[in-house]
Amino acid sequence: MCFRVAVREAEAWLLADRDSLGNYLGVSPEIIPRNPENLFDAKQALVNVARRSRRRAIREDMVPREGSGRQVGAAYASRVIEFVTASWEPGAAAAAAPSLRRCLDALTQMVARSYP
Repeated sequence: MCFRVAVREAEAWLLADRDSLGNYLGVSPEIIPRNPENLFDAKQALVNVARRSRRRAIREDMVPREGSGRQVGAAYASRVIEFVTASWEPGAAAAAAPSLRRCLDALTQMVARSYP
C-alpha cells in the first residue's frame, strides 16, 4: 500500500501542467501560476484561470454564477475529469510539482517491487 497526499489540493498538480491546461482551457500558459504547490487555494486559482478562458463553455462550466454562493461552476468536476483523462501529462506536471514527482517515483518503485 502506498498513501500520498497532495500539498494542499489536487488542483495544484493539474495547474503544474501549464501547457496542457492552457490549451484545454483556451488561455495562455503564462497566466497559469508557476509554483502551484505554494498556492493557498489551488482550486480557486484554477477557477480564476478558467474565468479568463476564450471559450464560453469552459467559463460557464467551471466558473460559479454570480450570486450563487458556490466556489466552482456546476460542471467543474466534469471538466476537471475531462482534462485529466484527455489532456493532463503527469510527467510534465511533475517538473513543477515536487510532491507529484515524489508520488510518481514511489509508485514506480512500488510496481518494480511487485513485479521483479
